[in-house]
Amino acid sequence: MLLAHFLQAMVQFWHDATGPAQYPGMHLTCLIDAFDIEMAIYVGYLAVENFDTNPVVGLKLGYHISEDFFVQASYGTSEVGETSFEKLTGGAPLLSDDEREISYYLFSLGFNLFPGETFFTDSTTFNTVLYVSGGIGSTEFAGDDRHTIAFAVGHRTLFADGFSLDIEMRDLIFDVDIFGSQETTHNLEFTFSLNLFL
Repeated sequence: MLLAHFLQAMVQFWHDATGPAQYPGMHLTCLIDAFDIEMAIYVGYLAVENFDTNPVVGLKLGYHISEDFFVQASYGTSEVGETSFEKLTGGAPLLSDDEREISYYLFSLGFNLFPGETFFTDSTTFNTVLYVSGGIGSTEFAGDDRHTIAFAVGHRTLFADGFSLDIEMRDLIFDVDIFGSQETTHNLEFTFSLNLFL
């Protein structure tokens, strides 16, 4: 924000010194305000450890405490295929069809790290921000509810006041005991989300 204010002051100084001028696409203020409510739908892929990669869909509801911090609740669902063991051995399935369905909910705290701008053309500029988040929740998978910790990094592009596109990578960490012993798994999710700010 200090950089944005500095740039705005420099533009104003130049304008005052040289007279009226046009600056196509220049937009230096953040489009996300404090107290904004954010609703989003996302799609992508979820790679569950020891399973294959499958489509995931979900919803997000967020609240921006300030221009830097936000809280967010999310719910996602997917379905896994066969494990590597099942594919190699061709034996009896380890999970039923219902147990292969996976769903999770998370409550996260996020921080906007690096606000910036993307210049698509000489006359078109969009505000962007790189953000990180971390949270806790629960994942229903293989017949059990599993305590889940999640960490994410994402890139947000604001196309208009109230609308954005996010690209996010998230690690869902939870324990599974499908193979007899309990092990901690890292399950990577890559998604695109369309966000509406209210």
